[in-house]
Parts: sequence; C-alpha cells; structure tokens
Amino acid sequence: MKALEELAKHTWDFILYKTDEGFVLNVVFNSSFADYSRSFRVSESEANQDMEGLKQLSERIRTNYESFKDREITPVARK
Repeated sequence: MKALEELAKHTWDFILYKTDEGFVLNVVFNSSFADYSRSFRVSESEANQDMEGLKQLSERIRTNYESFKDREITPVARK
C-alpha cells in the first residue's frame, strides 16, 4: 500500500492518508514509555468528516482498540 496524499493532520493525534487502496488513518497511541502509531482502514464517509469528526474518530479508535482491531494495517502506513 502506497500513501498517495496526506489529507488531514492533527499533530500527536492522527494523520489521514488517501492511498492506492482507499483511506488510512494513522492514530497516535500514548504509553508511559513511548508514543507509537497504528494504521487503520477507514471508509470514505469516515475520511470525509471535518477536523472535529476526525479527532473524535481517532479518540474512539484509541479508547476502543478491540472494536477497530480488524481494520488495522501492518506495517504502519507511511508517506
């Protein structure tokens, strides 16, 4: 999967990419030792939200990881 375009970014929270396979949201997870990113496939309707909607989506992913685990992409998508 190749990230083609960065569509939205909120530093230390998320980056939304358009890829050759659809939309990917990189979400920053905080731990006591280091922060790390995980990538998740998102639908077009999820990707087309305004900044507040994307912030809420990234927070839902962080707090409900098990609900989004089936959409996780490894390795992490990079530009």
